[in-house]
Amino acid sequence: MIANQNSANTSSRDRWFDELLAALSTHKLMLDQNVADKDLQDFYNTLIGGNIDTVAHQGKEMSQRYFISKIIVDYLSLLSQSENKPAKLAFDMNDTEVLVWAEVEDNNEAFEKQLILTEAKVNAKYHQYGYDMTSMIVEESDCLAVPNHYVEFHYKA
Repeated sequence: MIANQNSANTSSRDRWFDELLAALSTHKLMLDQNVADKDLQDFYNTLIGGNIDTVAHQGKEMSQRYFISKIIVDYLSLLSQSENKPAKLAFDMNDTEVLVWAEVEDNNEAFEKQLILTEAKVNAKYHQYGYDMTSMIVEESDCLAVPNHYVEFHYKA
C-alpha cells in the first residue's frame, strides 16, 4: 500500500516537473523570438534582475489579482443561484478586501439576509488567505447613489 502511494506521488511529481520544464522552455522560446506578451517579459525580466523586493512585490500583485477576481466570481456565482438580484450592485477593491454595495427592494429582509450569507460564504473560503469581503446593503427608499469609487456591475439579460 505504501509503495503504491510513493509510486503515485513520484509519478505525479515527475509529471509536474515535466510540465514546468516544458512551460519554461516555451517561455524562453517566446522571449527569444520576441513574441512574449508584456506581462511575461516583465515577469522574467524581474526574476532575471534578481531584485528580491521587486520579485516579492510582483508576487503580491499577482496574488491580489488572483484572489480578488476569484472572490468576485464566487460572489456572483452564489448570487446567480438566487431568484432575487440587487437593483444595483457595485464593487470596490483594495489590497486584501472586496467591498460590495448592494441596493435592494424596500423591506426585503429575506434577500438582505441572503446577501449577508453570501458574503459569509465567500469570507469562509478566502479569509484563510488574508482576503475578505464587506457588504453595504441599502434599500431603494434610501435614495443613495453608488459611491464614486465603486464600479457598478450590470447583469446581462
